[in-house]
This record gives sequence, C-alpha cells and structure tokens, in this order.
Amino acid sequence: MAGATAEGVLVAVLCLVAGVAGRSTTVPAEACQSMMPSHGHNAQLSQPPYNLIVRGNTQAINSPVNVVLAGAGPRDMFRGFFVKAFDDATGRAIGSFTNAPKTIDCGGVATGAHHAGPSAKNSVTLTWQPPVGFTGSVSFMATVVQTMDTFWVGVVSKSVNFS
Repeated sequence: MAGATAEGVLVAVLCLVAGVAGRSTTVPAEACQSMMPSHGHNAQLSQPPYNLIVRGNTQAINSPVNVVLAGAGPRDMFRGFFVKAFDDATGRAIGSFTNAPKTIDCGGVATGAHHAGPSAKNSVTLTWQPPVGFTGSVSFMATVVQTMDTFWVGVVSKSVNFS
C-alpha cells in the first residue's frame, strides 16, 4: 500500500511540475480574448515599468512594423509577454507576427506573439505584418509578466496609420 501512495504522490508532483514548466513557454488559448495570464493573480494597477514602442506614425500599405517591448530602465526585466495588434476602428485583432519567439492563433494565423521561455529579458523586438491592402490605424497591446504574481495587462503602443 505504501508503494501505491508513493506512486500517486510522484505522479501528482510530476503533473504539477509539468504544468508549471508548460506555462513558462505557452500562452493559454483563453488569453486570446482577455490578454490575462492564468496565473491565479490579479494584474497590477500601477503604471507599468515597460513600454511598447513603434517607430513613426505612418506606414505604407503592406509594410511590416517593428514592435519593441522594453523595460523603462535597464533593471526593468520581464519573463513573459503576449502582444497583439488591434484595428483601431473595429477593436479586432488583425495581421500576423512574422518574427517572434513564438506565436499563437487568436482568430487568425499568428495574430499573437509571446515568449518562448521564462528567462529574464529587458527587451524584445517583434515584426508584425498587416493584412494585405489594409488601410486604417493599428495599436499594439501587451501583457507583460515580471513574475508569476506580478504582471501588467493593457500596455499599449501609439497608433500606426497605414495609407
């Protein structure tokens, strides 16, 4: 009987470790709508120590956009992130990330970009491609995870106009 109990404990521990390790490299599908990680904690309400940066206000139609997520200072590290682009007119996620550690399909192919591992980083550069022929404006929104219980949702870039 003691062997069966020890086996049960071992299986439970391995499942817990696999679940925690798995979350360090993935974004759950339910986060596509809410942008909330499933960490079991509330998002921070303070000003985030991170910026979501796009260069320029206007892009040519079909031109890719480099998006930089960076700490406000050199010691503002993060371990996870999730970024999506939104059509300012409709609020819908659009386009696709062509250069990102990992992507997720949130209503379209590669509409979200996210971290590939929990290592600490101060910045990451992503490349996003608008839909073919898109005209209008786009904003980028990020969730940035400092630790499992310290994260910010709704870090927003300035708008980029395609015309």
